[in-house]
Amino acid sequence: MDIEAVVARRLSEAAGVPGRVEVTGDTPESFISVERLGGGGSMFDPVQLAVDCWAGKKQRKTAQALSERVGAAVYDLDEEPNVFHPEVTNTYRQNDPDTGRSRYIVQIQLWVCE
Repeated sequence: MDIEAVVARRLSEAAGVPGRVEVTGDTPESFISVERLGGGGSMFDPVQLAVDCWAGKKQRKTAQALSERVGAAVYDLDEEPNVFHPEVTNTYRQNDPDTGRSRYIVQIQLWVCE
């Protein structure tokens, strides 16, 4: 299972913005990107993911609101087959240093059993 793609699809549908697993130069004003941070070596090892919630320059409140929608939707990820116990482990602000775009990051953890 490509857990990054599954999470990006599911959370983008819930949050109402495009979801990506790669950040490219043609990104929309507001979107999410999902990156695997680690874990998931076995069904006993949870997967850690970062969900970056992007907005335009100086749009902190927009990025924060998107992160709140994403955080609320995380708990429904267990509706996906073989995904268990999704939870938010951290949320923080970290604007993109290269573009100056506002960004909040929602870190999540879940178990995948295939």
